[in-house]
Amino acid sequence: MNHLPPSVQKVLEGSIDPKSQHILEQLSQTFLIALTIISFVLSYFSSSVILGLEAFLGGLVILLLAAVPPWPYLNRYPIKFLPVRKLHQT
Repeated sequence: MNHLPPSVQKVLEGSIDPKSQHILEQLSQTFLIALTIISFVLSYFSSSVILGLEAFLGGLVILLLAAVPPWPYLNRYPIKFLPVRKLHQT
């Protein structure tokens, strides 16, 4: 990725802070479980596997759009590093 301009590299890097990553991971797992249950029930009562798959894939696309790009809400808890200290040479 070193051959790309720095502005493009920053956009494609997609770094998020660890606390937001943990929160997003838990919400994503919960959303996927709920989406699976809803898709199964919808498929069962409509007797259409295709409808269940469409519902699941639609929800999955929504989840990917909310979670994959580096949105500003994913950097709410930035890591504060200590300043660099210089070593005394003797």
